[in-house]
Amino acid sequence: MIEPISTIARFRADRRGAAVLLFAAVLLPLALLIGAGVNLASAFATRSRLQNAVDQAALAGATAYVSSSTSAAAVTAAKAYMAGAVALLSNSSTSVSYSATTSTASSSSSTAAYIVTVTASATAKSQMLSAIMANAPISVTATAKNFVYTASIALSQFNSSALDANTLYYYIVPSDGSTPTTSSLTKLFSNSGGSTSGTIKVTLTAGQKLGLALYNVTGGRGGYGSNGYGGAQGSSHYFYSHLSPPSKTAYPSVTKNCSLQVVTSLSSLVSGSCLSSLPTYAALNCASAAGKTLYYAWNDMGGNTDDYDYNDAVMSVACAANDSTAKATGVVLTN
Repeated sequence: MIEPISTIARFRADRRGAAVLLFAAVLLPLALLIGAGVNLASAFATRSRLQNAVDQAALAGATAYVSSSTSAAAVTAAKAYMAGAVALLSNSSTSVSYSATTSTASSSSSTAAYIVTVTASATAKSQMLSAIMANAPISVTATAKNFVYTASIALSQFNSSALDANTLYYYIVPSDGSTPTTSSLTKLFSNSGGSTSGTIKVTLTAGQKLGLALYNVTGGRGGYGSNGYGGAQGSSHYFYSHLSPPSKTAYPSVTKNCSLQVVTSLSSLVSGSCLSSLPTYAALNCASAAGKTLYYAWNDMGGNTDDYDYNDAVMSVACAANDSTAKATGVVLTN
């Protein structure tokens, strides 16, 4: 005879079945919640890395954008950075595309800034439950400005009694700090024919440095034989403000700076000796010197004995930003 199942036993069996059903009912939304959290965290991480990439790419592009003729180079620099960043970022769960564009900002009739904008978009594929959860679209952008400055260069004096011929030039300091080519020098003033007056304006960006050069010819205005450093009558010598010392290419054996002082007041000049190092602003970055007037005083190292007078050629340089919002830090992100 089969004994009837007690009411309590049936209830216990029903409870076990209900628990299974309850667990099954909770499992799916719990899995969806966990999957959504994982996907969201992955999307946020991808967005952060992608934003950093476009920020740095925009800065790289803007740094290369130094004139109207370098727009293509700026785009190339920005895209090159993005290509490297995307190679590290991309995986089977991320698809990335990007672009770079250039533009300019104007102030009155002058270019105030060169601008590079980099935009990137990505699709972060679902890491969990991809069959039922949508991929996450990501879009980021960054804009960087390379502010433009105007350097006004004026001659203060040439030493009228100097027997050497001296010519002043400016140049943009090479990015690697090397010696500029003579073809990259632009003539300013000369004591042996040419302009000795007026103000010459030079446009450069926050990422560039202005260099000043002295071209010296021993006895170019009056013969006296060899100078105190062995330079023969008629020999020529280039001095470059950014080199340490500026006479490095002219007299390699001279290890001290015997040729250039940079001061904010001519009354601060110290004559009679060489300096142990380059002066501040020997290579002039207008972003850090905007609003200042600086005097570049040259000693041409001529004569049978060097007098270290720093008055053979003196000129002033004043920097001003073409955009009143320019930052002293130079190339900056604007968004």
